Amino acid sequence: MPRSRFTRARFVTYALIIGLGGQIPGALLLAWALAPRLGHSAPLASAALCTLASLFLFSRLVLGMSDHAERGALGAGVVAFFAWWATSAVAGAAAPIAWATTTAIGAPLSRAPLALASLGIGAVFALAGVTVDRMLARVRRVTVRVPDLPAGLDGYRIAQLSDLHVGGFTPPSRLATWVDQANTLDADLCAVTGDLITRGDRHLGDVARELGRLRARDGVALCLGNHDYFGNAERLVALLSEAGIEVLRNRGRVVTRGEASYWLAGVDDTWTNRDDVARAMAGRPEGLPSIVLAHDPKLFPECVAHDATLVLSGHTHGGQVALPIFPRTFNLARLAYRHVAGLYREGRTFLYVSRGAGTTGPPIRIGAPSEIALLTLRRA
Repeated sequence: MPRSRFTRARFVTYALIIGLGGQIPGALLLAWALAPRLGHSAPLASAALCTLASLFLFSRLVLGMSDHAERGALGAGVVAFFAWWATSAVAGAAAPIAWATTTAIGAPLSRAPLALASLGIGAVFALAGVTVDRMLARVRRVTVRVPDLPAGLDGYRIAQLSDLHVGGFTPPSRLATWVDQANTLDADLCAVTGDLITRGDRHLGDVARELGRLRARDGVALCLGNHDYFGNAERLVALLSEAGIEVLRNRGRVVTRGEASYWLAGVDDTWTNRDDVARAMAGRPEGLPSIVLAHDPKLFPECVAHDATLVLSGHTHGGQVALPIFPRTFNLARLAYRHVAGLYREGRTFLYVSRGAGTTGPPIRIGAPSEIALLTLRRA
């Protein structure tokens, strides 16, 4: 049965609701901050600034999936809008905390200082969100303790790159930096779990060239994500194969390490209904542990049913915008996904969901910084 997906109209509607709604706390706080100087004109000035910022969001939505919305002055304006949007959202959460804290210590802030303090806190998070957390991937080291893991695979290291989204907001030069980082991890296997591009065909050659520089003892394996079908996916696969990367589309093979072996498989995209877990696991020798690359974590239950050992996914970006406290629970991805970031287990099957390296939609990350994962298998 085909899976329901966002239509363009629904996407624009949700983007407007979230984009405009997120500015309400900031608009109110900005009006309070300006009131001592502008008096009754403060709300109008605040509304005018919010309207001006929103023009960049409207331009982005009008241009739709065009790469022009991510380049030059318009792209810079879009980044500025989301920096303001994040400032507003964080400030809205910070204001009641600041008021409660200062009241508890007997020094409550009046409206204007409270507004300025809250907006300042929001600006710090927003600045980090559009720069450090978005551009610099952190290596996240995870140990997966697997029951009955063959002794020859104890200590096996997997470097995972996911959701690169190379495009206007993520240039190929940034991907080159992430590849250099991954190559320092001394991995046995490098796994790339989809969404290599944002859209279109402009960067297919750049992506294949940079990923072709990845190095691991057992090679580089890759599955496709939904964004990879927003361009010429077949051309992308051909370029990746020429670069020496194994693209697994509903298939698998045995990987041998000394006297130990495991089944390495990849599942194709769910959004275009190309996924087939059963086919990817077909031919797996009985009792052999398996590592499955599946971009969409919604495939996890089906992988559990096929007794997979470890599933590597991405797609969610860890919500991309999450509360710094309990980010796995309070984030945008939780609106649609049960598994959004980190390590999960069901029965004998483990799932690791990467927050990914790039961004899509808002060029910002709060509470869900970019990552490269290094997973080490250990005998339980």
